[in-house]
Amino acid sequence: MNQSNQGKKRLVAIKNFDIETYRLVKTYASLEGRTVASIFEEAVSSWLESRGNYEEIRLWTGLEQAYKENFEVFRENRSIFKNHGEGYVLICDQRIIGIFSDYDEVLRNFRENCRRNALVIKLPYEKEELELGLPW
Repeated sequence: MNQSNQGKKRLVAIKNFDIETYRLVKTYASLEGRTVASIFEEAVSSWLESRGNYEEIRLWTGLEQAYKENFEVFRENRSIFKNHGEGYVLICDQRIIGIFSDYDEVLRNFRENCRRNALVIKLPYEKEELELGLPW
């Protein structure tokens, strides 16, 4: 599992899962002193790693998550940008870095302030949603 996602857990229900298979997994987990969740995580991680483009998909998934988190920050603070005029908003790590007049300024501030993916929005902002251009 990705180190940055450890600790982030969620209840997941799986519909139409074979009950006998579940019982076998539960028994093995018990015999090994493990949780059923740890068995499923191990199995699914192994399956994901067997895919040819695992790293690329993992990066796209991270990009999509960062976009959602950063866009929510933009949406929550939209009134700040409403009457600003032209420029670029830089948001990364779920915080607003600033509003900049040119793209070179945005890049400098990204390198200085951002640990990972960032969201840059050109002002004035007119669309409700941004397209990520995911490859699928």
